[in-house]
Amino acid sequence: MHKGQAEDVAYVSEGKSLLIGRASQHSTVDFKLYNDFVSREHCRIYMNGGKLHIEDLGSKHGTAVNEIELVPNEPSEIAPGDRITLIHGLIELYICIDNDLTREFTSMNVDIPPNIAINEYLQTLIIGEEPIKLSAKEFTCLKLLYENMDNLILKEEIVENVWPERVGEPDQLVTAEEVASLLYRVRKRVKGYFTIKAVAQKGYYMESIKN
Repeated sequence: MHKGQAEDVAYVSEGKSLLIGRASQHSTVDFKLYNDFVSREHCRIYMNGGKLHIEDLGSKHGTAVNEIELVPNEPSEIAPGDRITLIHGLIELYICIDNDLTREFTSMNVDIPPNIAINEYLQTLIIGEEPIKLSAKEFTCLKLLYENMDNLILKEEIVENVWPERVGEPDQLVTAEEVASLLYRVRKRVKGYFTIKAVAQKGYYMESIKN
């Protein structure tokens, strides 16, 4: 992520390589970055034997892990929590484990403010006096979970509510990665106040955090 570019999410699984590079009209990279200092094929991330690796592909402005510059074309093992930066810190990438079979989003244990409200007109969650602005899809998903607190919401329900324009379109099916990415972003918005838990192969439900 960097200033001027929205948060994007990409997934890496065993045997899959994620090529990161500069966005252009003819770019074929998997993860595009809109910055002229990014090389066309800057670096790649892949999983081998259950471990993540990153490799700088001879980029002009470099790739670093925890502020240590990578040697071009030499793989380096990485793990969730490592700080990956491109172009001397201008762009930062974040890695987290996102396994739908076991995923449980949790937040720190804090007091719940007495006044929590959803402003549908402004697409905003208001916690105490703090307004939290969400995108249209994030807000729709949050509202669905919030209004059905502690009840399971099927993945199909989330898709029908968040992507109604794509329901019934075989060539525009909503992928599991899109749903997981959306839930990840919503979880970040409500961190510290609610948890969003996954029920394997079924759906999600929201809980308030109590003392």
